[in-house]
Amino acid sequence: MTHRKQLMNLNTETFGPIRRLLAIGGVALAGSVALSGCGILEDAASDSATDNEVSNEQVDAVADAKAGDCLPEEMISADPSIFAVECSDPTAFWTITQIEADPGLTATADGSGVEDPQAIFDLCGETVGAQVPGATWTDWSMIYDQTTYAVDYVFCVEANGVPSSEGVTPTVPANAGECTLTATTQWNFGTIDCAAGDAVITSVIDIPQAEWETADVDALAAECTGSSYYPAEDQFGRTASVFCLE
Repeated sequence: MTHRKQLMNLNTETFGPIRRLLAIGGVALAGSVALSGCGILEDAASDSATDNEVSNEQVDAVADAKAGDCLPEEMISADPSIFAVECSDPTAFWTITQIEADPGLTATADGSGVEDPQAIFDLCGETVGAQVPGATWTDWSMIYDQTTYAVDYVFCVEANGVPSSEGVTPTVPANAGECTLTATTQWNFGTIDCAAGDAVITSVIDIPQAEWETADVDALAAECTGSSYYPAEDQFGRTASVFCLE
């Protein structure tokens, strides 16, 4: 057991079980993964943990993660001894593009992000997570202390092209005739075989970046052909495109 974890145990005796969470910003934002402490209170702590609790080895492994490493679609490995996966592994879905330890950020109380996303844009780029037509999926996540909300690590990722668990190619639709899933459980929209998709795109309206936060979607949709439209809003409330659908 590392000294760091022993210190965590001292804190748990005073303040209760300390946990760290993996907050998924984007593709699986609704799911967060608890990172528990270790020691004599570990069993009690696990009583309130989620089904996605990860091991202490994974917590330690994050310290060794670097740009170029790969992660599974859920952004946390099912193997309790590792954080990243080999990029040749069939489960590898994301490539880490940037990672920063102790970034001086505080998570929101619900763990869905940080109060000011500018720090995320500074690290990952202004277009991170945006639904830009033709762009490969990008996303970010952070590991933070559930008690203090202090962020331990923040990292940026880009999809490596492997289809998602829903069979979606992780590229934002850009062309008429492509199909997508509007009923997706994920934030990002990708392309899918039209035999499996629930929406055929008749056209895509690409919104200038300067207008992402203020776009009048209904006015833009007046340009659409087809029977309906779908604004492709991202996790930051920005709309980079509108899909016109049959």
